[in-house]
Amino acid sequence: MDKLNSVLIGFRLKTLPAVLGPLLIAVSIGFNNSVEIYRIALVLSIGIFLQILVNLLNDIQDFNKGLDDENRVGPMRASQQGYLSKYEMNVIIIIIFIICLSLGLFAFLISDFFTIILGVILFLLAYSYTGGPKPYGYNGFGELGVIIVFGPMTILGSLYIFDIYPTFKLLILSLIPGISASLIILVNNIRDIENDKNGNKNTIAVILGEKKSRHLYFYLVIIISVLLVINSLILENNYFLISATLSFFIFPSKRIRI
Repeated sequence: MDKLNSVLIGFRLKTLPAVLGPLLIAVSIGFNNSVEIYRIALVLSIGIFLQILVNLLNDIQDFNKGLDDENRVGPMRASQQGYLSKYEMNVIIIIIFIICLSLGLFAFLISDFFTIILGVILFLLAYSYTGGPKPYGYNGFGELGVIIVFGPMTILGSLYIFDIYPTFKLLILSLIPGISASLIILVNNIRDIENDKNGNKNTIAVILGEKKSRHLYFYLVIIISVLLVINSLILENNYFLISATLSFFIFPSKRIRI
């Protein structure tokens, strides 16, 4: 039971809304083109398993670098608990990777070669977030990577499988969930400033310091609000204005203490 719980902890299922958000946006757009159910199921599956793969890689890579020790603040990680050996974690990672690879191959069969290129780029971004010789998550680019992956790459990539091709309007729309997802990373990095400093993990929060990082959070919420307004105009959907108002007046006041 401890091993099963550790596997589920490694999956970090609570993070799935970060990828389900942009995926559902893509699916909603796809419905206008009468997208087949199997394509929707494929896109959702790819997104979910890629997110789980990223979480597992982040879990074991942070542990191997000594960041997830007894001094870590926040939820326990699977490797940190010690119920799973490195070998067991690597086996689980390989299994999830094979599932992702199989789903990617199916996407290629119903689409074209570009889906393979997109899949390779996504995997490299996932791995190099905390892995490799120079992980960008350790050098102040984690939030930027999240914006790209959970924004344009997820939405525009999913729409490509639906045979819907990128436009400027869709690009602007795709930035909203990407920036929103980056707020999650930023909050976690603010929480982990001291631990990351000790582990030589130079996140944007470590580089800017806590106060400026909180300011950055506030500015990103404002950018989301502005993008929502822009989308309400270019997509002629006034419901975006409601979202913009809520994000501007509620989120900063509730979450920021400058």
